Amino acid sequence: MKSYIVLSLISMAVFFALFNPSLGELKFCPASFTTNGTCDKVDCGDLALFKWAASQIPHSCACSASGSNQSLCTCQIVC
Repeated sequence: MKSYIVLSLISMAVFFALFNPSLGELKFCPASFTTNGTCDKVDCGDLALFKWAASQIPHSCACSASGSNQSLCTCQIVC
């Protein structure tokens, strides 16, 4: 019985030591890449899903012209 109580207390102590409420807050940073094609033919949001891992959650993507037949896609991703 004592070993069960001790094991339970140790388990709870380890759980609370590892639990950090700030882990739920995501910090986003800007990231960009160039692609072929003009902005009217390029979907930066779809291309960003192939460029970065799903865990980086790319969003708020914008396209801007970057020379002849090239575009610059800028997105927010998890840092």
